[in-house]
Amino acid sequence: MASSNFDQTVCTEEQLAISGASDFYCYTRRQNVGLVVVAMAGFMSLAAVIIMLILIVRNIICERKHSKIERRPCRPLVQVPMDLFMLSLLFGDFCQSLGVVMDVHWVNDGIVHTGSVFQNIGQAAIAMTTFIITLHTFDKIWRHGGVKSLKWASILIGVVWAFLVLTVCISVGVHKTPSFYAPTPYWCWINSAYPNYRTAVENFWLWIALAASSLYIPLLLWDAGHIMPGDPKWWTFELSSSSDTYGGRRRSKLVICALAYCLPVLPTALARWFLVVHGDVKPFAAAEAQFIVKGIFSLSGICDVVAFKLARSGLLLFPSAGMSTDPSSLSGQRADSPASSKSSLANTGAGEKISGKKFWKGQWKLALFICVWFAINVLYAIWVLYYIRSATDPNPRTAVNKNHAGWQAYYLIMYVFGFFLGCVNIITWIWFFQTMASPTRPLADGGSHLGNVFRWLMRLLLIAVAVMMGLGPFFSPFVGIKLARAQAYLHRCDSYAVEIVLEGLPFNAPSDASPLAVFSFRELGTLEVRYEFSLTQDDENPSIWHFSLPPSANTVDQIHTVTYNFTDSSISATCPGNSSTQCTHGSFKETDFLSFSLTDSTNSTTVDLRAVDKGWDYPKSDDAPSYMLKKVQSDGSLGQVVVRTAVTDPHHCTDLKLCANNADVETLAPVGLTLLKQNEYSKVCSTPNSN
Repeated sequence: MASSNFDQTVCTEEQLAISGASDFYCYTRRQNVGLVVVAMAGFMSLAAVIIMLILIVRNIICERKHSKIERRPCRPLVQVPMDLFMLSLLFGDFCQSLGVVMDVHWVNDGIVHTGSVFQNIGQAAIAMTTFIITLHTFDKIWRHGGVKSLKWASILIGVVWAFLVLTVCISVGVHKTPSFYAPTPYWCWINSAYPNYRTAVENFWLWIALAASSLYIPLLLWDAGHIMPGDPKWWTFELSSSSDTYGGRRRSKLVICALAYCLPVLPTALARWFLVVHGDVKPFAAAEAQFIVKGIFSLSGICDVVAFKLARSGLLLFPSAGMSTDPSSLSGQRADSPASSKSSLANTGAGEKISGKKFWKGQWKLALFICVWFAINVLYAIWVLYYIRSATDPNPRTAVNKNHAGWQAYYLIMYVFGFFLGCVNIITWIWFFQTMASPTRPLADGGSHLGNVFRWLMRLLLIAVAVMMGLGPFFSPFVGIKLARAQAYLHRCDSYAVEIVLEGLPFNAPSDASPLAVFSFRELGTLEVRYEFSLTQDDENPSIWHFSLPPSANTVDQIHTVTYNFTDSSISATCPGNSSTQCTHGSFKETDFLSFSLTDSTNSTTVDLRAVDKGWDYPKSDDAPSYMLKKVQSDGSLGQVVVRTAVTDPHHCTDLKLCANNADVETLAPVGLTLLKQNEYSKVCSTPNSN
């Protein structure tokens, strides 16, 4: 695809030359759009946190006013350890969101400079505080432990913030060459020259807080009555046959507490895990993927505020809402424990049977929700299928990938929507198993053995469907496109006589290396390699490139060299078996529709070739060449396929496969030009990303 205004920058040529290698990085207009989305997510989180802090100040003012009217002592804002933990979490969200919102300055300048102190401190504070809250919640519910006094809670939070502030400030002051923060490349983070700091200050706490969230699982099982804490060993448990059918609200609060941190952090945690374990972030290397991950991560402030209001009411002078639970373990309400809540439910008649008429009255709403929910999942599956099809078999183009900007918007929205759909699916299935079909609920008394087997099979089927619908929106695009790309690379050219593999050079290739085009011919069902063309730049004129066989090649019936002159977009080719005599000349056009006009010098016949769709070479080499080239008929219509691209090698982005039916000049002319563009893409896709 031709370059567009979206791929221009505000940087000078001198700045572009050192962009990414110094303390700044030049954005394209397209990347600016991605950063705007990230900044908007940060702004929404910042607004949510500020509103919550304003409400807390309002609570303080109202409490002082009411205490004077009622002539009683004024309650302090911080009464239990969880109050202090939640304040620390909110201030961490405030710092992170403020740092993200400050990215707007980079959007305005078109250049990202070093910085990121607020984000660094905020992200680590959120992770460390969440880790403390999770351990406190688990210990408080599981064995009635947790942090007992405000003194110890204050020490914990003080150590967290002192560690972060001192570590970051000292590191910035000490590490100046290279600078402690650097563009990586779309925003600032700890410089890749200091990997240990990345782990100690952020990554370790990010991962450990995410792992600690799994402690909510035994709490869910205990609250549902399926397990009991071991006595006296708190780290053991016992199976229980009892079940609580009225604790769904408490379990929902536990789920909210776990998801509030896991959902926004999981993509970032995976990306950083790939960086540390595999040395790169290939699954997240594309700019669009990084902006999606960053945007989701920037929503953590909203998630924490929502979780606070729904699951931890009663803290920070807010009124208690809903049923009573443990004081500082779940919702912060200062009332009964979970066990007493269960008994109180039974005593208040909450377990009385609902009349059949009342039961069926609202079932049509549930049925409507289920139908809409399944319909949305089916539509999303079709969405993903079109994405996989368009990514692995893009030619001829469809409405999905007609132009590169539309294609990027298509899969960007798909990933974002899939993330939230997966969250909805997980929550919906958890609710279903809790309230309607718990897989651990005892089988019906009596009944035949065959009936019980059928019920278990149905439950296993439901669990399988739940797992697919819960994980599918997160992973199906990644897994599906990987499998489809591998299949396409192996079999896309099965119906063609010739397979051509373009081998571009990686970023660290030797200076004397040349990109190659390997021609394999299909005979009796097997492929036989016959020719290897190399692409070299002319020694005297850098605008001229030669696509040629090696001098030692013994090919009597094969064209030896195709030459491209990019000054006047002209092309020439030697005669078969002759390395010096010119037999073909013509021109080529790179913009819009890729096209060639080739004239045979011996009989003056001309052959015109044209791509089916526009945009064969994506701008800024952020994707491999993609086209289907056909002969132009005498009436102007397109005839048979001359050459077409397949896909890049799933394991080596530097290799691109093409399909053709012969190796004459009509095939060689576009193949050599494609190799030049594939070589440009290879250098980009093989470059390690330090983000």
